[in-house]
Amino acid sequence: MAASEGDGNGWVVSDEGDRRWGRFGAAGLLLRAVDPSDPDTPLVLLQHRAVWTASGDTWALPGGARDSYEDAPVAALRETEEEAEIRPADVVVRAQVVTSRMPGTVWHRPGLDLRHAAELLSRLRPDQRHDELPANPSGSARPRAIPPLVQESPDAVEWTYTTVIADAPRALETVPNNESLELRWVPETLVAELPLMPAFAHAWANGLRTDPVELVVDVANVLGSRPDGWWKDRAGSTSRLLDDLGAGMPRTLELPGGFGWVARAQAGGGRGQCARLPSPTAGGRTGPAPPRDCSTTWAPGCPAPSNCRGGS
Repeated sequence: MAASEGDGNGWVVSDEGDRRWGRFGAAGLLLRAVDPSDPDTPLVLLQHRAVWTASGDTWALPGGARDSYEDAPVAALRETEEEAEIRPADVVVRAQVVTSRMPGTVWHRPGLDLRHAAELLSRLRPDQRHDELPANPSGSARPRAIPPLVQESPDAVEWTYTTVIADAPRALETVPNNESLELRWVPETLVAELPLMPAFAHAWANGLRTDPVELVVDVANVLGSRPDGWWKDRAGSTSRLLDDLGAGMPRTLELPGGFGWVARAQAGGGRGQCARLPSPTAGGRTGPAPPRDCSTTWAPGCPAPSNCRGGS
C-alpha cells in the first residue's frame, strides 16, 4: 500500500481477540514541564479520553496510530499537535521507549472500490444501468460477493506502543479536540491517583516515572577546559558555568534504569570553587545567578561571605 495520510488506521488483533489501534503500531508523547511553584516536581500533560474512544473515560497520553512512513517521535508529535494543538517546535524530545507489545494480524479498511459501489447500487436500483459493473465472469445471474469493509491481513505482525519522552519550557496552553474530555497538566506525584488507561498505568508504574536527580558539577576539572579567565575569578567562572548548564534545565534525563528529573546544576569540587546557584524561573529555564549579597543561595558546603554569617 502506498504511503498516504492516515494509512496507519486499523486494528491489530491477537489470537485471543485483544485489539490494539494502529496497523504499524502507535506512539504517545509523555511531555513534562517545570512547575513554577515546585521546580523539583515536574508537571505531566495528560489526556482525559473521550468516552467513545478505546478505554474511554480514562487518563493517558496524547497519541495514536503511526503511519507507515513515520518513526515514533514524528507520530507522537503529530498526534499531540492534532489532539492538543502543541507545536512540535515547542518541545524537545529526550528519549523513546517501547512500553507495550502484542503479536497479531492487521484488520483494516481497504477502501470501497467503485465496482463494489456499483454492485450495491445495482441491488438497490435494479432498474438503472451501472456501467462500472463488469460482467459476471461465471455467467451466473447470482450477484457477486461484496468484500467486507474491514479485511484481515494474512501477515502476522508485532504491534508496539512507543512512549516518546519530551520536555516543554513551561506548561504550554492546550486546545482539546473531540478525542478528549480534558487536557490537564498534572503534578507527577499525583498522576497515579487518576483513573489511568490500564496500559498506561502499567507503563507508568514500570519505568516512566522520574526520580529527582542532583547534577553536581566537578568544577575543578571542568573549569580548566573553558578559556574564560577562570583563574582570575573562580567563583565568577563557576557561576557562569552553572548558568550555561542551567539554560537547559529543568529537564528529563534518561538513566540506565529509567528517567530522572534534574531541576538545577550544583557546584562540586575543592575549595575556592563555591558559587551562587541559578534557580529555575517560571518560564522553565534557569535564571541567572542572583547578585552577590546575603540573600544568595550558595552551593552545598560553600560558606556564605563572612559579612553575612550569623544573619542577613
